[in-house]
Amino acid sequence: MKGKTLLTAFAARSSYIILAVFVVLFQLFSPGILSNAFLLCAGCYILLFEVYVHILRHNVKKIMKNTVSMLDLTSLKRLEDFPIPILISGADGEVLWYSECFCDTFGEDYTVSLNSVFKISPDILKNRTITVDFAGGSYYVCSDCSVIHDKEMYVLYFFDRTDFVKLQKEHNNAKPVVAHILVDNYDEIFKNVKESDRSVAMATIDDAISNWAQGTTCILRKIEKNRYFLIFENRHLRDFVKERFSILDTVRELPIMGSIPPTLSIGVGAEKDGFADSDEAARNALDMALSRGGDQAVVSKETGYDFFGGYAKGNDRRAKITSRVLASSFAELLNSVKTVIVMGHQYADMDSLGACVGIACIGRSFGKKTHILLNTETNLAESLYDRLADSKLHSDLFISKQDAMMTVDLDTLLVIVDTHRASYTEMPELIQYAGKVAVIDHHRKSADYIKETNFFFHEPYASSACEMVTELIEYLEKCRLSALEADALLAGIYLDTKNFSLKTGTCTFEASAYLRNVGASTVNVKLMFQTDVETYKLKADLISKTEVYENIYAISLCELEGPGNLKIASSQAADEMLNIEGVQAAFCLYMIKDSVNISARSYGSVNVQLIMEKLGGGGHQTMAGCQIRDVSIKEGYIKLTNAIDAYIEEQAR
Repeated sequence: MKGKTLLTAFAARSSYIILAVFVVLFQLFSPGILSNAFLLCAGCYILLFEVYVHILRHNVKKIMKNTVSMLDLTSLKRLEDFPIPILISGADGEVLWYSECFCDTFGEDYTVSLNSVFKISPDILKNRTITVDFAGGSYYVCSDCSVIHDKEMYVLYFFDRTDFVKLQKEHNNAKPVVAHILVDNYDEIFKNVKESDRSVAMATIDDAISNWAQGTTCILRKIEKNRYFLIFENRHLRDFVKERFSILDTVRELPIMGSIPPTLSIGVGAEKDGFADSDEAARNALDMALSRGGDQAVVSKETGYDFFGGYAKGNDRRAKITSRVLASSFAELLNSVKTVIVMGHQYADMDSLGACVGIACIGRSFGKKTHILLNTETNLAESLYDRLADSKLHSDLFISKQDAMMTVDLDTLLVIVDTHRASYTEMPELIQYAGKVAVIDHHRKSADYIKETNFFFHEPYASSACEMVTELIEYLEKCRLSALEADALLAGIYLDTKNFSLKTGTCTFEASAYLRNVGASTVNVKLMFQTDVETYKLKADLISKTEVYENIYAISLCELEGPGNLKIASSQAADEMLNIEGVQAAFCLYMIKDSVNISARSYGSVNVQLIMEKLGGGGHQTMAGCQIRDVSIKEGYIKLTNAIDAYIEEQAR
C-alpha cells in the first residue's frame, strides 16, 4: 500500500510540470481573465492534492501501525529497526508495508507486488520457507502468517544467502572428477608393427591427450601402455561437455601408420563426493563405453549416463577364449538350478527366437526342465515358430505369461536373450521373481541395462544373439543340436547380418560353419524368410513412398494400417531403401495403435543407433529402431528429422 501511495504521489507531482507549462503559455499568448482563471484552478488543484497525499500518508501510517500491533510484534520501532529486510503482504500478494532496511537493500522498485517483482505467488507463501533469487543475490524468505479480521497477512523475513551460494558453487566446481582414458584399439593398430614405430605413434597420441588436458587444473598420468588416468576439477567438465570431448575426433584424425585410425574410450565419474566414488564411477563409465563399441566418452552422473561420440565403426576384436570361459560359467549356473525359462524381446524376430531355441537345447542337454516364454500373437518369426510347434521335441517348450508366473521360483534360471533392457523383454516383471538371471545380448549397451544378474554375456561386436549362443554351444560338450535347432540359430545370424553382408567377422563365419556341420540347411533358412503377398505389396508401397532428406537419408511413411505385417514389411523396406544411389541411412515409419514405430538401417557410415537413442530407442550402428508413443505419424516424422539434424550438428563439431 505504501509503495502504491508513493508511486501515485510521484505520478501526480510529475503533472505539476505540465500545468506550469500551460500556465506560462496562457500568460504569454492569452493574458487576461482566462489565463488568471486557469492559474487559480491549477493552484487549487495542487493545494488540494497535497492535502490529500498528507492525509493518505497519515492513514497509511496509522494502518501500518495497527497492522504491526495486530501481528503481535513488540513495537513498530523495533520492527523498523530490525537489521534484516522485512516486508508485510496480503494474501493476494499485495505489498502492505516494508521496513527501511528493506528499502535500503533493494530499493523502492521491489515494493509493488510479490508476484511481479519476486515471482512469488501467494500459494508459495504458505510453505513458510522459500528461496528466491533477485537483485543480484539469493535469499531465504521465511514467512509468518497471521489472520486479521478474517484476512491473511504474511510477514516476510529476507535472509541473505548470496555468500553461501557462491561458496557452494565454488565447492561444486572444485569437486574432484576422475576419468579413465583408453586407446581401445591398441592391439589392432600396432599388430605386426615395429617397436620403434609403435613408440613414435604412442608419443603422438600422448601429446594429443596432454594438449587437450592443458589449460585445466588437472593431473594426467599414463598408467599402462594404452591407458591414462586423469583427475580434474568439476569446473572443467562443463567445457569438455560443451566441446563434446573433442579429443575423440583429434585422436581419430592423427596421422598414425596403418589403415586403422586410433580411437579412445573415456569414462568420467562426476557428481561424486570423493576420489574413491568418482574413480569407481569412472571405471563403470569406461566399461559402458567399451560395451557400446568404443570411440566415445561416457559421463557417469547421479541422474544416469551421458554419451558423447561413438561415430566410428567398431572393429571386431573378440577372442574365442572369452566364449570358452563364459561357457564354463554358464554350465556351473545351470547345474545350480532345477528349471530354466528363456525369453527374448517383445515382437520376437528370428534372432530372438533362434537364440531362445539354442538356450533351450542347452537346458535340455543338462537335464533341466526348460520353457520358452513367447507371445505368439506378436511373434514376427511365425515361420520358425510354426516349424517348432509341429516338432514333437519342441511343441511343449512354449509357455504363456500366466504359466511362466506359476513356474518361476528361487530354483529357476531366467535367461534373457537378444536384449539387455528389462522394459524390452516379453515379461519384465518375471525378472524379480527368478532365483537367478542371465543375459545374453549383442546390442550396444544402454544406460538402463539389467544390473542384477548372475551371468552377463554382452558382446557388441557379435553379429547376433544366435552367434553368441552358438559359441557357447561349441564349448559345451553335453549339448547336441538337432537340425531344426541349427536352422533356427543360422536363421538368426542370417537375419541380423542381412544375408552375411553386415557385421560379419571371423567368429560369425565360424559359428555358421559349425551350424552347417551339425545339420543346418541354408535352403530351409531361406524359406523361413518368405513373406505373404500382402506383406510383399506393403513393402513395395513403402519403398515407393521414399523421400530423401539431406541428400543421404531415405525416409518412408506408412500413414494407414493395411493388410500384411507392418513390422516385417518396414524392416525389409528399410533394407531395400539402402540400395538407392547416395543413400547412407534409411528409416521407415509406421503406426501401431497410438505409437509411431521406426525401423532404421545403414551400412555403417551413419550410426543409426545414436539417432534412435535421441528418440528413446536403440540398437546397433547399422540396425536400430524406436517407438514414440502418443504422437501422429507427421509428428513422428518431425521428431525423426530433428534427431537427424542434431546428429548432423554433432558430427560437424
